[in-house]
Amino acid sequence: MLAGCASTGIATTAGSTSAPSTTAVATSSSLPLTTNAASVPPATWVRLFEGPDYGAFFGVTLTPEGNALAVGSTNHRHVPPYSGDALLVKVTLAGDTLWERTWGGEGYEQAWAVEPADDGGYYVFGETDSSGAGDRDFFLLKTDEEGAEEWHHTYGRENREWPYGMLLLADRDLLVYGFSEDGGGGRHQYALRLNPDGEVAWEYVGEGSDEELLLDALETEAGSLILAGSIAEDPVVVALTADGTVAWQKRYELPGWQYASGLAPAGSEGFLLTGFAMAGGSPRQADTWVARGDAAGELEWETSFGSPDFDDYANSLIPLRDGTYLTGAISNGLLLTRIDEDGQVLWRRSLVGESVYGAMALEEIEEGGFLVAGFIQLSNGRSYDAILVRTDAEGRLPG
Repeated sequence: MLAGCASTGIATTAGSTSAPSTTAVATSSSLPLTTNAASVPPATWVRLFEGPDYGAFFGVTLTPEGNALAVGSTNHRHVPPYSGDALLVKVTLAGDTLWERTWGGEGYEQAWAVEPADDGGYYVFGETDSSGAGDRDFFLLKTDEEGAEEWHHTYGRENREWPYGMLLLADRDLLVYGFSEDGGGGRHQYALRLNPDGEVAWEYVGEGSDEELLLDALETEAGSLILAGSIAEDPVVVALTADGTVAWQKRYELPGWQYASGLAPAGSEGFLLTGFAMAGGSPRQADTWVARGDAAGELEWETSFGSPDFDDYANSLIPLRDGTYLTGAISNGLLLTRIDEDGQVLWRRSLVGESVYGAMALEEIEEGGFLVAGFIQLSNGRSYDAILVRTDAEGRLPG
C-alpha cells in the first residue's frame, strides 16, 4: 500500500511550525588542495560545512535565477542510533550561502535529490521514519522558492524503502526510485511515477528473488524510462514504458562484480553506465567501470580503470554539452573523471585532501566549470561533513 500524508506536513526541527527552520550559516573553510593547475579563474572555490548540524550533501540543482540548491542530511549515519533532518542549503555560484533550511520530525530524515518546480519552488526527495506506512519510507517535499514547506507526501510499502534518486520528466511528472524490502529481508526494485501534486500515477516493483537495486534513471526522447541498478553482483538495466509497463530488462553477467550506479544518454536512444568493478580474488580492488548499451539494452562494450593505491567507487554521472561525460566517485580525495563517448579517460582529478570523500551529485555550469556536492568521511559509517566545490572547466581548483 502507498501511504499519503496530510498536506500540513510533519514537524520541523524547531518544532514550532510546519515550515522548515532556518539554521545558522555554516563557516566556510578551505581544505588542502591537490591539483596541477597553473592558472585557474578566481570563480573556483571549496566550501566545507562542518560540525553537528551538517552531515552530507546527496543532491544539487542549478536554480532558474543562477544560484544552486544542495540537499542532504544534518547527520548522515550508516549505523544506529539514527537521528537528523533533511538539509537544504542555497548558495550563489560564487560560493556564498543565501539560506539554509532543515526539515524533519521526531525520527530520521535525509534528502537525496532535488528538482526545480515550475512555480519557482523545489521538489525534495528522500527518506523518513517520522511518518509513513512502514519502517522507513520515501518522502516528497514541495517547498516555495525560499525553502518553506508547501506540502509533503510519503510513499512506501509495509517494510522499508531506500531512496536513491528523482528524475523530472518532460511532462513535469516526477520519477522517484530506489528499492523496497519485503518481510523476508529481500530487496526489490522500486519506482513511482508522481504527478506535480505528488499523487501516484503508477508503482513499479521488481519481482526477482535476488537483491535488486535501482540507482539512476533517464527519460528517452520517445518518453520511455530507462533505470539502472544492480542484481546481486551484476549490473541491470530496465526499460519501462511511460505507463510503467516493463518493455525489457537486461542483466549483464560479466566476470567479477560490477555495480551500476550512474546512467546517461548516449547516441540514438542508447545509454552510458558507470559504477565500479571488482575482479575475483583477494584483496578485491574497486575500479571505475564504464559500459555502453544500445536502444535495445544490448551491451556494446565495457571497460574499467583506476588506481592501484585506492578504491574508486564511481557513483555519479552527467552528460556534458560537448558530448563528453563527467563522473564522480567515493574515493580518496574528491575524485572526478572526464571521459569521452567511447569510455576513454580525458582527465582525472583528485580535488581535495587524502581522506575518503564522496562526489555524490554533479552539475555543469553554463559559464564554465562544475559544481560538486558530497561529503567527507570523518568516521566510517558514523560521522561526516558536507562539502560543495566549484571547479573550472577542466576540473581544477586553485592551488
